[in-house]
Amino acid sequence: MASFRPPGDNADPRFTYSPYARPVQIAQINCVVIDTRLHDLDPRALDFVLNFAKDNDLTIEEACEFEPKSQTPT
Repeated sequence: MASFRPPGDNADPRFTYSPYARPVQIAQINCVVIDTRLHDLDPRALDFVLNFAKDNDLTIEEACEFEPKSQTPT
């Protein structure tokens, strides 16, 4: 997901995460939070992520709002 970054983001992609796909830990469970604004950038990218999760029997939860301040990054 490193190629889906906001314009002007020059951070080294080997050491940073895309703002559209971030690993977090919620209630001691490792998760990846996908920002659905990714669909606005490239609908195929969001479809890829969702299909990857489905193909690998990963749980998908939809949330209206996510508060990263209350979560611990992994």
